[in-house]
Amino acid sequence: MATISTPTTTTAADAATPDARSKPSSAAGAGCSVPAGLERALTQVGRAILRLGVPQHALAEGEAIDRSGYWLLVRVSEYGPIRLSELAEAVELDLSTVSRQMRDLVNGGLITKVPDPHDGRSSFLSLSVRGAAVLESVSEARREALAEAITEWSDEERTALAAGLFRLAAGLQMTPRGTR
Repeated sequence: MATISTPTTTTAADAATPDARSKPSSAAGAGCSVPAGLERALTQVGRAILRLGVPQHALAEGEAIDRSGYWLLVRVSEYGPIRLSELAEAVELDLSTVSRQMRDLVNGGLITKVPDPHDGRSSFLSLSVRGAAVLESVSEARREALAEAITEWSDEERTALAAGLFRLAAGLQMTPRGTR
């Protein structure tokens, strides 16, 4: 019987140094090699961020929003007034899926819908005052969870992490769609 072992944690050394489990990617760009440990570490971080979800203690009594709704609030706050079709494209989901989720957010008073003055068939979506308050409250609770995770880090390490992640995000935005 074969057993499969998977590492439960990835250390900075795993991410930075190739070893027997962590070979450099041969598909890397112009002279750059990426150890498999880096990809594994980023996958673990991504999963952990998704698991944070929406802390219920961050919501006012009677307020409800799920993880999908939270991420749509984040996107609408980033893009400002945006058409539903543009939002669906930005989040890479079917228009019907985003439409249903937006309907719930509009009905919940978290998103405002304003007719496009140039195209009566279209509307612009933006955060309502209530939606901005919910977004800030949930984001603050998520920042508190992140702060607990990096409480022993120095200010320099926190700054370097943020700079590196912003740089990585920008680089990933520049990759061809087929590789995402």
